[in-house]
Amino acid sequence: MAVAKRSAALGEVFLSAPLEKDGWDNALRELARQTGSARAQLIAFGGAHTIPFNWMTDPIEGCTEEAVAIGGGSADVNWRVACAGLPFEVASEADYDSARKRLKSEVYDEFAERFEMPNGCQTVLLREAGAFLGLSTLRTHADGWTTAAQRLIFADAAPYALAAARMQQAMEHQGARLIAGALEAMNAAAFICDRRGQVGALTAAAEALLSARRGLRLDRGMLFARRSDEDREFQRALGHALRADGGTADARLWLRGKDGPLSGQICEIFSLPQREWSFGFEPRLLVILREPADLGEPHHRMLAQILGLSPAEAEVSLLAAQGVAREEIAHRRGAATATVNAQMKSIFRKCEVSREGQLVALINKLLRR
Repeated sequence: MAVAKRSAALGEVFLSAPLEKDGWDNALRELARQTGSARAQLIAFGGAHTIPFNWMTDPIEGCTEEAVAIGGGSADVNWRVACAGLPFEVASEADYDSARKRLKSEVYDEFAERFEMPNGCQTVLLREAGAFLGLSTLRTHADGWTTAAQRLIFADAAPYALAAARMQQAMEHQGARLIAGALEAMNAAAFICDRRGQVGALTAAAEALLSARRGLRLDRGMLFARRSDEDREFQRALGHALRADGGTADARLWLRGKDGPLSGQICEIFSLPQREWSFGFEPRLLVILREPADLGEPHHRMLAQILGLSPAEAEVSLLAAQGVAREEIAHRRGAATATVNAQMKSIFRKCEVSREGQLVALINKLLRR
């Protein structure tokens, strides 16, 4: 009866984890305490032996980074991963010993000793699409092997941990939908992505642009620029924003349309603040497509950023759009006419136009209010 009461109380702590600040840390600490273990861990293993997240109580400095560096997500390296069985099936020290002998993985043996986790027990909470979510206790030599009673407490806690994980996952997806709802009111064409770049929600305006085959396309949940030459820069910008931690416009790109430069749109990419405890489904990235008239900022800087022009080329472009002759542009800038001609050739190439009239029309489209 005492064990049942402790298990029920521990279950309540896990069910509160997604709802409270540091809730997961509190739940894992309570699991460690009730099982007499030094630490407890919630960890995900993804495709290609990756470790999407690794939450551990009181981690020794460098532990999580080292686990990735040694290929700790692989069953050929990590005897804990090799012991991963069916959901809620508990593996412990006897299973670890068998896996150690089979794998002969000196790199993980040394890792487990150095970071003081040679013993413990574990279970798979969820397994799907080549990935799984696992719960474990990590024990030192001083802690010894887990007892049958401790494994029973651990096994009883596992279903609660899975329920809490599903709740957190739902909340993170809901966060993306809430952001999309707010942007919907602004009639913004917006895509909200998780930390893998997967689109979790999008606005009706964004759906309309996808249907019209403008700017971006969606393939298996991932965003791509429609033009392959622009997609390389777009993917680089997405990667940069995913590595950032929120609040700034990490990139602004000019996506030229299929009907020529004048049918293009401006793509802005923002990173969103990252939570410490996240499964990776929470909104991490905001991608917005805008018509040029929606923007308002200093013209030189905007042209340089969107069209990939140098500051000098941006100034020359603006003067040309105002109807200033090339000789006068050269005089105003203290440059030779030949220099201005060379700059115009470079501007034409970058803007994908062939005549000054097309350039003027493009700049007017970008800067009109």
